[in-house]
Amino acid sequence: MGTESSKLSPLTALGWRDDGMPTCRIPRLRKREGRCYELALRGCLQAPEWELIHGECNGHNGTRIGHAWLEFDGEAYCPVLDECLPIPVFVSRLGATEHVRYTADEALFMKLRHWHMGPWEVR
Repeated sequence: MGTESSKLSPLTALGWRDDGMPTCRIPRLRKREGRCYELALRGCLQAPEWELIHGECNGHNGTRIGHAWLEFDGEAYCPVLDECLPIPVFVSRLGATEHVRYTADEALFMKLRHWHMGPWEVR
C-alpha cells in the first residue's frame, strides 16, 4: 500500500532531514557522555557530507578534554549534547579547538588502521 505517509522522508537539503535535524544524528540513545569519538564516527559514516573533527573542549570541571564532533555547512553537531549549533557559537560555548579534520573516507581508514574509534592523531 504505497501511501505517501509510508515513504521515508526525503532530505530537504544535503546534510539535513526534512524535520531540520542533521543527517549525522544517531537517534534514540540514552547514554551519550563519554562516547563522543564513537558517536561522531558513526554519524560521519552515516552522513558522509559531515566532516569528523577531533580536538579539545572544556570539561565539566574546567579542564581540557579530548572531544569529537561533526561539521558541515557552517554548523557543528555535538553527539554528546545531541545539539547542532553555528560553529562560532559551538566554539564559544564549549571552548572547542580543532586538532584534525577527517572526511568520512579518511575516518573509516583511520578506524580500520587503528582498530578503535579515536582519537587517532599523533602529537
